[in-house]
Amino acid sequence: MDTLSAADFLSIQGKWYLSATEKNAINGTKNVWEPIEPSKADTLVFRSDGVILDPDGKPACCAPGILIINGVVMDVKPQIALPANPLCALVNCGNCPSWEIQLSGSEMIVKPCNNPRLKFVR
Repeated sequence: MDTLSAADFLSIQGKWYLSATEKNAINGTKNVWEPIEPSKADTLVFRSDGVILDPDGKPACCAPGILIINGVVMDVKPQIALPANPLCALVNCGNCPSWEIQLSGSEMIVKPCNNPRLKFVR
């Protein structure tokens, strides 16, 4: 796999809003996207160095150290110190070293390890 530079990462930088989650196939049909109510949608903020933040600017809990964006690897290397996020002490993170991300214009599909895929929009 190729390695993504910080300059290349600008296409994903900014706020993303969860719009749907993928649900498993039922009775042989293919997987379907279940919309999320806008009032209940999670928000992810990507910095130019790959760090994922919550809407309050604190580091996202259980964020990966590697992002694979359209098949290209980006190591997440914080360029500035991160504030503590006290909510992360309440979360039991499994081992998920990387997220696979498909990026197409203003839509992003995230596959975080063994969890369902998530669709985000700008």
